[in-house]
Amino acid sequence: MSSTLFLEAFGQLSSGTSLIDSDEEDLYSVFLARAELMSWSTTSNHRKPLLWGMEEAELTAGTDDSRIGWVQVGLEPVTSSVLEPGDDLSELGLSFSAGGGKTGFTRLPGPRRRRIAELPIVLPALVQCFDDALRRFGNVELSGIQVTACQTSDVELSTRSNISDLVSGLNWFNTTMRARADALVAFDNEFLGGHTESELAAGVQWRNNGSFEFGTMAAVSEQHRAKVPVEAPRRSISTASSGLGLSVTMPEWTASTVGWVLATVVDAARTIAPDVREFTIRMTRVG
Repeated sequence: MSSTLFLEAFGQLSSGTSLIDSDEEDLYSVFLARAELMSWSTTSNHRKPLLWGMEEAELTAGTDDSRIGWVQVGLEPVTSSVLEPGDDLSELGLSFSAGGGKTGFTRLPGPRRRRIAELPIVLPALVQCFDDALRRFGNVELSGIQVTACQTSDVELSTRSNISDLVSGLNWFNTTMRARADALVAFDNEFLGGHTESELAAGVQWRNNGSFEFGTMAAVSEQHRAKVPVEAPRRSISTASSGLGLSVTMPEWTASTVGWVLATVVDAARTIAPDVREFTIRMTRVG
């Protein structure tokens, strides 16, 4: 089994500039083809998905007021023996030995840690893939992206921060510093695991780097609040959502910036609420 991510795109989709015939191809097939081309996911029996496994997808433009479409993917478990502080070596199937001038780890029979792909690492590519697939069906004016995380298995979640991995790609955005865009990141009440919005703001503001500037909390309108969609396979559906959102200024409004911001906020929230496994987070352009 895997943990599931449910993504929704909001805005407008004009089919007049479509590159494909929507009667011949659907969002599922186009999204999957893009993911396989970029080696983000695969249906091949010869290797496992690198980031996610495809589950469902559907265009909703014309049937919803503002939702263009949605995709559902699974974060596949991987087996790992990476050591972290406090690890019990026997649980990892390892033992440490020293003697005869040699030291090292020895593999023991037994289970190894099974983790899912790191969510902050998955999100930038996943949002980009979603946006790329939607634009095959026409001109897209994207106003927001929402992500619902659904823990559908007991696979262990890593609590290690991925900020170093996220900042390593920041130079991609440095060429568009003159074009700025503002957005709000909203989330449901489960996202912070009982912690306050001010704690999240403080935890993410130190990550300000010039390209991205996280600000204070601001009120979020009802239509832009994070709400669990009826299609999402969450075990516990939260009907409550925070009325506040984190403000952020970005170098541009693109799938790349949206994915980076969502990944960074999720990473920051995980440092203060590491046990939260199910939540909804939504990013909306403002101004």
